[in-house]
Amino acid sequence: MHDPPRQDKPYRVYRAGDRRPDGRVRRTLVWALLGVGIVVAAVAVAVGDWRPSASGAAPAPGTGRPTNAALSPAATPSPEPPPPAGSTPSPTPGFSVTAGGDVIGGFAVGDVVASVGSRLFAHVAPVFAKSDFGFVNLESPLTRGGDAQSWKDVVIKGDPDLAPAMAASGINVVTMANNHAGDMGDSGLLDSIRHCRKNDIVVVGAGKDLDEAMSSTVLTTADGTKVAFLGFTDVLPAGYPATASSPGVAPGRADIGAVKRAVRRAARRADFVVVGWHWNFEYKRAPSSLELSEGHAVVDAGADIVFAHHPHLLNGVEKYGSGLIFYSLGNLVFSGFDGETAETLLVRARVSKERIEAQLVPVIGGGTGVPYLARGPQAQSILRRVKGFSAALDTDVKIVGGKGYVLLRR
Repeated sequence: MHDPPRQDKPYRVYRAGDRRPDGRVRRTLVWALLGVGIVVAAVAVAVGDWRPSASGAAPAPGTGRPTNAALSPAATPSPEPPPPAGSTPSPTPGFSVTAGGDVIGGFAVGDVVASVGSRLFAHVAPVFAKSDFGFVNLESPLTRGGDAQSWKDVVIKGDPDLAPAMAASGINVVTMANNHAGDMGDSGLLDSIRHCRKNDIVVVGAGKDLDEAMSSTVLTTADGTKVAFLGFTDVLPAGYPATASSPGVAPGRADIGAVKRAVRRAARRADFVVVGWHWNFEYKRAPSSLELSEGHAVVDAGADIVFAHHPHLLNGVEKYGSGLIFYSLGNLVFSGFDGETAETLLVRARVSKERIEAQLVPVIGGGTGVPYLARGPQAQSILRRVKGFSAALDTDVKIVGGKGYVLLRR
């Protein structure tokens, strides 16, 4: 099998923590230390006693990560609270990914995209900017033409300007393995892939034929770590699955054997494997035995982390074997929802061979589809709900400083 073009393009990430102090800072520190030594010696000789003054301590250099200036010039991420005890940085090279749920470019969101463009994700872009990869489920085709599948009860046509808005926020991988990718026919799906690729966004889970739809795309981080992405869907309207000679999406449960083979191949090509899966029924708060078995099957086949969607509601996270499975991330950019259906998470995960550390960032998808960070009691409510759902899956979510944390030692 082969992958979509540009699969080996490196996605380089530059972290603030990688910058070293310039020469002026080093010279200042040397002179400061020399001056302190002289003063200490003089005082000790004169009075035989000395206590250091706290006011003379130099502030430590900041370690905050730069935000995307094109989206929010004045915004900088708030200082992160310390993670729970035992959740220390990964000891060996790995990668980081921020994942979200369903994203559409149609309905009322289309008007917002036309109005604000790249600022659609301005409130959450700093979260994506902290990771090597930003990964979401693109739930609508992006096209100005297409062939509307009017036989469906819900048909979504997305504004192609959503693609540069996603790219500007730090989203660089999407899965289109879902039940709306074909809403504007084969031409609409292929338009979507072209618009994403034009903006350096990789599409998985869909393609010009079954071979492409089922194949992984391998991306390389700045330090050379290879990460494979795949997408599958259990929700398959008639005519939407790809075939050997026609465009479409990658089936999941309909051919679980092919899914496991695809994941095994990806694991041989890359250091790590990330899977997006569209499954379950709408408005379900927990996985059934079918989703549990599918998630377990791909982890057994070599997946490190699974991000799922479709229920329009948050589900829990499960530690299974050497992987984490997020059973539903709900809606990230989707108009017309409120209450629990507008409450979601961004998952920031750091993955190495020894551990997976996931931070759960509560988010509200506004009625117009513009997402923003949840605060205070609303954030606590979202996290407590996910904590309860996860406990039913024998997985502990710790809540610290308005965020949730899950640690898996591998």
